[in-house]
Amino acid sequence: MSEAAIASSAVIAGLPPGPPLRPLQLYRYMRNPYSMLRGYAREYGNLFTVQTVRVCVMTGRPDLVRRIIGAPIDQYGSRNEPGAARVFGKRAFTLLSGRPLRRERRLIVPHFQGEALTALGGMIRDATLEAFGNLQPGESFVVRERALDVALDVILRTVLGADTPERRAAFRDAVRALTKGYGNPAFLMLAAMQIKQDWPPPFRRFTAIRRRLENLLQDAMDRARREGPAKAAILNRVVAARYEDGTPMPDEAIRDNMITTLIAGHETSVVSLSWALYWLHRDRRCLELLLDELRPLGPDADLAAWMRLPYLDAVVKEVLRLWPVVTDINRVLAQPMQLDRYVLPAGTTIAASSAILHYDPDLYPDPDTFRPERFIGRRFGPHEYLAFGGGERMCPGSHLAVFELKIVLATLLTRYRYTLLDEGPMTVRRVGGAMMPATGIRLRLDGTLQQ
Repeated sequence: MSEAAIASSAVIAGLPPGPPLRPLQLYRYMRNPYSMLRGYAREYGNLFTVQTVRVCVMTGRPDLVRRIIGAPIDQYGSRNEPGAARVFGKRAFTLLSGRPLRRERRLIVPHFQGEALTALGGMIRDATLEAFGNLQPGESFVVRERALDVALDVILRTVLGADTPERRAAFRDAVRALTKGYGNPAFLMLAAMQIKQDWPPPFRRFTAIRRRLENLLQDAMDRARREGPAKAAILNRVVAARYEDGTPMPDEAIRDNMITTLIAGHETSVVSLSWALYWLHRDRRCLELLLDELRPLGPDADLAAWMRLPYLDAVVKEVLRLWPVVTDINRVLAQPMQLDRYVLPAGTTIAASSAILHYDPDLYPDPDTFRPERFIGRRFGPHEYLAFGGGERMCPGSHLAVFELKIVLATLLTRYRYTLLDEGPMTVRRVGGAMMPATGIRLRLDGTLQQ
């Protein structure tokens, strides 16, 4: 038989094998997607079919991940999921695909990158000191609770321009109600079951909660238009931005995208800061290396200097490797696609899993160990590191998230010393839409450094 015939006979039409598709898989996924997905990868190999919130073909193999995130723009279709649309809105770019997605990203993404971030650093430092600065020596606290205050305040100040305590308080209440609404187990299960009707009580309550946040956002947008784009807040620049044909983004699309930013931005920040403080105080060697790097710059350093610190950068990347907030990025095929030996039909959901990829021992030796040094002098490709997704759907706020986490960590560690109160390995639990450290990470403030 010729090589071409052998290759042809090896191609399989249809989905790869996987565990039996049962409701139990959805429950396991909601409870702990990290261990579930890695367990199935060990059992079924590099490509398998699994039930998460949808039936999908999952992989964490680098070459297949590269194929998924590097596919042409017309390879994928829109995600018509009623649950996601209820939370993010029908005009959010997270639900778009193809050229409409690219058009929205071109208008939004530049305002979350590069020089646009420079003016926001002082607000992030102020929010950090406001949330952590009232602790007294000897006082214990839960990092998640303080981190939530920081994360929300950072987004409200830097993204929405909520520049008074009253405006931030109104938004804070609305966002927390929204998070509680979609984090309700009943809401999550109905959404996962693709229920489209509006009458179930969890959906009715959530609609009212979201409408309250929409009204606050509309007021902020109207104010941003009056103030103009010179103000540092990202919203001011978004409402002033124009598509290539000179038209602005519709108000509904701006509201939906700002809600997406609020949800994704504050959850990512809370999870990442909690894990960062946990790992640094569990591994004193890593903490001392970071303190040695920060010490010469002092607590009031130029923020650009903090951004250039290699070990601080490595700590942030390692935290995001170990516990990526998004465990799998999903695409719906608009056209058939071959992955490995399988030709998958149009309509199939495929997923690249950071929860699997980030624990590949060939890429990350001893993957369960917190080891920031693995990012010193080594750049991982976009198909090897998926902390913020990849391809056309890369998280638009990824630069802001890293920028924020570096400033918050540097602000805290150049001013305060803490002791970790949690002993032993940490488990996770779902809070809202994200997996959090189960205890929220408990620390004690040991003292304030002399300024």
